[in-house]
Amino acid sequence: MSTFPYFPILRWKLGEQGAVKNLVPGDRTSMLPLAEVQLLEPGAAQPKLKASLEKAQAASAPIGIDLSAAYDGPVPLAELAKLTTAFQSEGLQVWPVVQAADALLGITGLSVFNKQPGFVLRIFPNETNLPTALSILQAIRKACGRNTLLYAVIDLDAIGDIDLTALAGMAHPFVRDIQASGLVHQVAVAGGSFPYSLAGIPVGAANNLLRKELEVWKLVRALPGCSGVAFGDYCVTSPKPLEDLNPWEMNPAAAIRYTLKNHWWLLRGSGIKTKGAGGMGQYNSLCKLLVAHANYGGTTFSFGDGRYDHHAKPGSTSGNLMTWRRDATSHHLVYTVRQLLSGHV
Repeated sequence: MSTFPYFPILRWKLGEQGAVKNLVPGDRTSMLPLAEVQLLEPGAAQPKLKASLEKAQAASAPIGIDLSAAYDGPVPLAELAKLTTAFQSEGLQVWPVVQAADALLGITGLSVFNKQPGFVLRIFPNETNLPTALSILQAIRKACGRNTLLYAVIDLDAIGDIDLTALAGMAHPFVRDIQASGLVHQVAVAGGSFPYSLAGIPVGAANNLLRKELEVWKLVRALPGCSGVAFGDYCVTSPKPLEDLNPWEMNPAAAIRYTLKNHWWLLRGSGIKTKGAGGMGQYNSLCKLLVAHANYGGTTFSFGDGRYDHHAKPGSTSGNLMTWRRDATSHHLVYTVRQLLSGHV
């Protein structure tokens, strides 16, 4: 498949890796995940990264890797090309993802991506204007050749308290003109509005958070020249990178981030270290609430939904912060890709 309805952007930690690993083939092949690799090992082989990509079904469906988080400065484009080429030689459909600012800095060296099967350019409109974005895409197309599948993701980054119509208006010329240029195979609009922190959100099951990035995408695709635009998001995670926090000073809340048609249903407990609140065991109580509710998709809807049912049973374990993120991401990926495929938006 070379055209995708969905471009999820994933902070490539164990939870996100596990969510992609457990997708069924029909869901997995209908999306192009963009993995934000957090750490690289010494040396060129990168066995841990390779193993995570293998488990993410990269042998049968493409996945993009963005190394920006793994470097303090610009990504060395030659190293990214070398890495993806090495993975491809071993049968993995791993494609480079390059942010526009890095591509501009290394524009004379884009020839390292010659003959890549696929290439993704992430364009942040608050950093790169439209004429510059088009010139970068022209340089990439010239460097890669005509056969490379080139994708442009217009990344709106963190979406806070902003007029969504105005945000869609900002994205509109990027989508319209890049699609009309004939340089790319597909254009997507992405963004993320899930809160950076759950602080301030009440304890309980009455929390509904609007999926603002989905609303912006719907507004954009209704504008002239944008009907074919694809959708991307940051799943159940804020685009803002987490600071280096001392885990001993953290008191994360037990919570389920459950994706529904237009919003996330957030079932929130207290901090797991709060005295008398119930610790990690609060999660089991939240799972019981979820699986008994009409919003629940059922045990077979996704891998994550099956785990919610497991944790709702008497005597079950509570899991941990990683599995909570894995299961929420699992449900989100499945819900969203099927939502887009069905037109239920």
